[in-house]
Amino acid sequence: MIEETDPVPAQLRALGYPHAHWLAAGVEADVYALDEQTVARLPREAAMAGATPTGPMERLLEQLNQSHLPFAVPAPLGRLTLPDGRSLLRQPRLRGRSIGDFYDPATGRLDPRAEQALIELLSALHTIPRPQPLEMPDLPLLGDSMVTTAQPWVAALQRLLDDRTRRFGDLLRGHVDRLDDLVEACDAFLAGRRDMAVTLQHGDICPENVLVDDDCRLTAVLDWGFLTLLADPALEMALTSSFFDMYGPHALRTDQRLSDLFAEAFSVERADVLRFKAVYALIGANAYSDTVDGHFRWCAAVLRRPDVRCAVLP
Repeated sequence: MIEETDPVPAQLRALGYPHAHWLAAGVEADVYALDEQTVARLPREAAMAGATPTGPMERLLEQLNQSHLPFAVPAPLGRLTLPDGRSLLRQPRLRGRSIGDFYDPATGRLDPRAEQALIELLSALHTIPRPQPLEMPDLPLLGDSMVTTAQPWVAALQRLLDDRTRRFGDLLRGHVDRLDDLVEACDAFLAGRRDMAVTLQHGDICPENVLVDDDCRLTAVLDWGFLTLLADPALEMALTSSFFDMYGPHALRTDQRLSDLFAEAFSVERADVLRFKAVYALIGANAYSDTVDGHFRWCAAVLRRPDVRCAVLP
């Protein structure tokens, strides 16, 4: 973001934060540094219709901060209202470095310590609904306020699948053969997972959202809300392995390596991980744009992958 065209830092300085500046962009919000200890999160309503409502997200973060996780999660510290009326959520400035620092995209080498950190992260999420069930607030999925965590997770994903196919199916058909067969098979796959035990899904575990120390030990997990819900844990495995390297020269090899790693570590069928990759590619292709953008092309490529098609199509 170019600060000269962004009015937020100047408004924050007027509120008594002389060193306020834009810090980072997440899926759901822009993050501004207020000082050395705190940041402020501004939901990107203008860029994503139906962005995560503030109240439910605050409730989720409060619960996560009481869940004794082996890493920090942003905690709500109150709110700031800008002179133009927009509201920002204050949070601690969590420390660490991106887990991506332990991956070399030029060679595709991922430090074994990073692999272990990802397994520990997924393992920790698996414990969240227990011993007391997590009271999941009503959050939108993929920024779509019509599809929320108030619905059972299978029904919510099936509704997304139906809606995105209706709206963008013609666009995808121009890039993916047998699209309707893929949609039908993914819908049937989801229907068959209704009785699976659920765990908390972050929904966007990528290098930018995972902070570690200099020895690659987990310190914090950021940017909840894109596809955060209680669901089949194989969904998170599919997303995490897919998102770690999406565009590098060794992205496919890294994806396959992590998929194998998670399937073995958590005793799940690798084919189910691949099927969830197809589900996400179908519902997420147009998560950012109604047209063909980089994410759309990435999702279409997932749907053309031989291993994914072999797992999904009869």
